[in-house]
Amino acid sequence: MKRKLKLLELTYLGIWIIPFIIFAKDFFVLNDFLSIFDKDLFKLIQFTFKQSFYSTLFAFLCGIIPAIYIAYNKNLLSRFIESTIFIPFFFPVVSTIISFTILGNFDFFKKIGFLYSFKGIIIANIFYNTPIFVKYISDGLKKISPNIIEMSEIDGASPIKILTAIKLPLLLPSILKASFLVFSYCFTSFGVILGIGGIGFSTIEVEIATTLFSSFNFSKAFALGILQFILLFSVNYFSELAETHQLQDEYKLKKEKVSIYTQIISVLYLIFEYSIVLISIIFAFVDKSTGKFTVKYFLKLFTREFNDNYPIYKAFLNSSIISGITALLTIIFVYFFLKKYSKSTNYVVLSSLGISSAFLGICLIYMNILFNIPLFLILILGYFMITVPIAYSYMYHPLRSFDKSLIEAGKLDGANSVNIFFNIEFPLLKNIFIGTFIQIFAIIFAEFTISYTMQIKDFLPTMSTVNYDMSSNRHFAESTALGALNTFIIISLFILANLKSKKEEL
Repeated sequence: MKRKLKLLELTYLGIWIIPFIIFAKDFFVLNDFLSIFDKDLFKLIQFTFKQSFYSTLFAFLCGIIPAIYIAYNKNLLSRFIESTIFIPFFFPVVSTIISFTILGNFDFFKKIGFLYSFKGIIIANIFYNTPIFVKYISDGLKKISPNIIEMSEIDGASPIKILTAIKLPLLLPSILKASFLVFSYCFTSFGVILGIGGIGFSTIEVEIATTLFSSFNFSKAFALGILQFILLFSVNYFSELAETHQLQDEYKLKKEKVSIYTQIISVLYLIFEYSIVLISIIFAFVDKSTGKFTVKYFLKLFTREFNDNYPIYKAFLNSSIISGITALLTIIFVYFFLKKYSKSTNYVVLSSLGISSAFLGICLIYMNILFNIPLFLILILGYFMITVPIAYSYMYHPLRSFDKSLIEAGKLDGANSVNIFFNIEFPLLKNIFIGTFIQIFAIIFAEFTISYTMQIKDFLPTMSTVNYDMSSNRHFAESTALGALNTFIIISLFILANLKSKKEEL
């Protein structure tokens, strides 16, 4: 058992370490690594931490009240607020850039310097990441036993005392976990910085891509990738420590009457989140010259002339096949990973969270050049590496809490591992498998950084790269229409995944 476990963990580590070793063998130069440590680097690190810190802080502050509302209320508003969790994981970054670009061209937002500014980056990150805090904090509140609160009230504790002495300490692991997750997403933000911040702002992730495309200084890019990995691995290591003491049981909290201010803020949060999503859809149906309703931009997407320059049909097929194959491989791998779980498994998965997607892309394309590995397989490998931790988090609790007595009973009856899986585990876990598959599919379908960095749009176009190419060439109306189609696909997949999760809970 231990040998199999070590082999599985080493296999996963090897999958993402080997491309970096191959790249380092030819391009790593110690002097180049040491030379990056100058005042410009420290400014870069400072800004990366600064925008990540402020984005995390404001996302947390914006998420507290909506989280409290949905923890103690079960109604239409709470369900809509809960559904915003699809945004940070599924909503395409290109669609976000389109929405913020449209907003930035309104007179009001022009006056406040909304677009291509630091405040624009922060607001975009708040939009993307507040739902994570809402999810984690509300789940944390549901795991606090009502009996503890009732006993405190009987002992005469005031609401403030209950909040500061009981709820906050018990919520701290959830808050820290969400904070580290959001901080990591902001730290590695690429599309938001590139599309909304513009050339005046740069993070380590953006600098890696810029270094690769402008000066072709692979050694410097490698050094920056190593530095980012060390910084993010350190951050995520502490997030793993925070998770250790997290509450596990979930309670049905009694409905509480919330103040009018809580309701108003929760409604404003919902309006903010969905307005960005709806803008990317609604403006696709607006004629830019007359302001009237139209579908001509959608129709143009499917014309032969337009597809000669922007291969949408091919991109849709590529993205669908790659997403489907990768999602299936990821689920199979994570299933065996969790079946052979040990304490070190978390840290093996954790090790991949600090990988720069931009640098990963260039390492993968280098493997294609060296070994002539098909781009199709290379892209699947890259997406597999970034989605294993996500599938791991989705599948962890259902597989780890699975009733092992059922498996033992099957073994006593002479069933082998294959029979046990298809006759016992799969029937009970199929909704988790299907839900995870749909969610991973959606994430890969909307992924942008790796395919953009690999610069393979002419050889293996994907939906996100074709859309970005259209936007870059000022086909804004058509880009908005394609973004609306992508958003519709992603939302549909999210709803399907959510329905599967609800069935599993029942």
